[in-house]
Amino acid sequence: MHSRSQDETVTVVNRFEVKGSTEKFEREFRDHSHYLRGREDFDFLVTVQLVERPEVIVHFGHWRTMRGFLNTLHDGTFQDHVEKLGPMADTEVDQAVSVARHLKENALVGAETVVLTRARILGDPSHFERRFAATAELFGRLGGFGGSDLLRSVLVPGAYTGVQWWRDGEACERALADSGYTEQVRRMRETADVVVERTRHVAYERGLG
Repeated sequence: MHSRSQDETVTVVNRFEVKGSTEKFEREFRDHSHYLRGREDFDFLVTVQLVERPEVIVHFGHWRTMRGFLNTLHDGTFQDHVEKLGPMADTEVDQAVSVARHLKENALVGAETVVLTRARILGDPSHFERRFAATAELFGRLGGFGGSDLLRSVLVPGAYTGVQWWRDGEACERALADSGYTEQVRRMRETADVVVERTRHVAYERGLG
């Protein structure tokens, strides 16, 4: 793996499986999110909660530079937050770069309108990337589509997280039920181990800087 420049963008993906009260965890995590938003080079955050497993919360922290993230990682307040949140959840952490981002409209906060596509590549990554892009093209034709972001892990070879969202629940339901989408998922699974997860959109917030 080549060394990345500290001037490059990075997305930090935290997947939390909360052990106790999700409401308590969310309250504590809001303080952490507010802290992150005030840090230099922090761009925006997205937080979602799995519909079928509400104890699982996924947080995407988008940074304008790797340098900004690393400086924050070693900050005392950040470490204090990690120590406080750590016992409350089992955590998976990844760092990723966007390989295809299309932003049209924001997802509705509180609605079940965000879909995650997690994949581990079995062959040529470009085949999976093209097939994921085909789902975004299909959704765009169906209407109500808010956008798409495909993130490639820089820590786990062959790992991707796709994020797609809709303006409202009806548009999301229509898209996921479309036979064309079913076919595209089948094609993606020819090139990767794929898990599709429907989520509730908890938060979208810009950096304060």
